[in-house]
Amino acid sequence: MALSEEEKKRIIEEEKLRREIRGKSVLVSVILSFLIPGMGDLYCGSWIKALVFFSLDVLSFILTFVMGIGTILYAVVWFCGLISAWLSAGKSEKRKIKKLEKSLAQRA
Repeated sequence: MALSEEEKKRIIEEEKLRREIRGKSVLVSVILSFLIPGMGDLYCGSWIKALVFFSLDVLSFILTFVMGIGTILYAVVWFCGLISAWLSAGKSEKRKIKKLEKSLAQRA
């Protein structure tokens, strides 16, 4: 059974919408944050959180050599950075959906 031209166009439009809705990859975000705290948030577009996590990472690195207490702080910052990157990737998709809905409303 062959599809009509109208059905083909509808399928193509739905696929385009699916591609537009996809946000940032959670896996990529977490891997980047695993390597350097803040990079996952930067990838998702959360510039301020990325700057905060990277600054805390540098501070804890310095404190490790100066006072020896930065190791615990680094572990906490690293773990919180992973969670933040995971949450930022999820929010990225929600922002894309809202933006798409707004543009569709303007077209109508």
